[in-house]
Amino acid sequence: MVMVKQLRSKLGMILLLIGTVLFSGQTTAQTHGHFYLVVKSADMLLRHQADSDEIRQAAEDSAADFREQHFHVKERRPGIHQL
Repeated sequence: MVMVKQLRSKLGMILLLIGTVLFSGQTTAQTHGHFYLVVKSADMLLRHQADSDEIRQAAEDSAADFREQHFHVKERRPGIHQL
């Protein structure tokens, strides 16, 4: 009978310690000074990279078209841009 009470008190203490350890990470993650890093999946990283490449290519094409158009306008009116 005494053995059961000692085991029960130890088990209660062990469960209390396990519970505090498990939930302490959640409480400290919400306070200042604790860094919470989101780890993205490989699929998400590859999709982001592909989207970035598409956007970069579209911007480069648009810039090239603008430069070409600006060059043609400058060639048609050479007196305006000369100092």
